[in-house]
Amino acid sequence: MVIVLKKKNFFISLLIIVTSLFFVAGYYLYKKNQNIQYVKQIQPHELDIVYGSDSAQLTVYLYFRYDCVYCRKFFTDAFPPLKKEFIDRGKVKLVVKLVNLTNEEPIQNSLKTIVCIHRFGNSEPLHQLLLLEPRVVYTPEFENTTQEFIEKDEFVAECMLSGLADNYLLGNKLEFNRIKLTGTPTFVINNHIYKGFKAYDSFKIVIEKELSTVLR
Repeated sequence: MVIVLKKKNFFISLLIIVTSLFFVAGYYLYKKNQNIQYVKQIQPHELDIVYGSDSAQLTVYLYFRYDCVYCRKFFTDAFPPLKKEFIDRGKVKLVVKLVNLTNEEPIQNSLKTIVCIHRFGNSEPLHQLLLLEPRVVYTPEFENTTQEFIEKDEFVAECMLSGLADNYLLGNKLEFNRIKLTGTPTFVINNHIYKGFKAYDSFKIVIEKELSTVLR
């Protein structure tokens, strides 16, 4: 009889502990969600670099710099499975908003080049080059390549030389500051701000949570 009571008390204690842990975990997740920052609707622009369909269920805005290690890590590590699982299936559209947080002309020129080429052609080779070696923008060879794009394509030339690309990049920087962002990569999803690099498994959880909100 004593043994039976001891076992019963043990299981009751275990149930209390498990229940307590459940409520602690729930409270932690609740508080974590409370720490998510909110921002007014981000506006798209014709010079944004876009991956995915306009009819996608969810739009993910990414503030991005090539001179940022973790930005590049997002594209090399998290983007391929994101593209395969969500973008190619029409669930997610990724909108990249490039920002120049320096006063360096080579960086500004490289960003102008890629947004204008993306607008009127295929920017993927240049994108891959900047992911692999972002400091190439400081070389004479890169400057010569940029000049070749201007000479060969009148639309790219107009985009780069008319002030359109400069104004776009300035607008991104002003918006970045307005919503009080402090670093890159930063993601804005459903007006929620998610700061910093996330491994794909963690990022997938965020995407699925935000998708479930949209599909309710």
